[in-house]
Amino acid sequence: MFKKILLPVDLSHEEQIKQLIGIATTLAGGKNAELHMLYVDQSLIHRAGYPHLDEQKYAAHRKDALATMTERLGNLPENLTGFSHCREGTAHDQILESAKELQVDAIAMMARKPGISSYFIGSNAERVVRHAPCSVFVIREGCTE
Repeated sequence: MFKKILLPVDLSHEEQIKQLIGIATTLAGGKNAELHMLYVDQSLIHRAGYPHLDEQKYAAHRKDALATMTERLGNLPENLTGFSHCREGTAHDQILESAKELQVDAIAMMARKPGISSYFIGSNAERVVRHAPCSVFVIREGCTE
């Protein structure tokens, strides 16, 4: 099946992380595979979200994100090896760049139910599907039971 799988995650949604790891385990098909968990920190885009975030606090935030991902990847089946990655920028751009750099053969990511705003702006999942260099599995929130 797939040997290198990228899992973009939102660390504030623990249940989604568990779902994505389960899906990636299935995509590996019992073979040896690498799971690359990616957190994209968008807080510094135009410094709008956190205008008073200093470098020390940002470094601590990044360290916490990497530790959280490493912990979530700690109980993988024997055939899977987990890696944690943290990048900053817009989510879809960083997902696509990571996919190319890591040379993954699949991306598994969550998507929310589309709202009216996504018809005008577009979602991260839509942009990733359109431009990814590999297979993309989009899991709709609440549909993996």
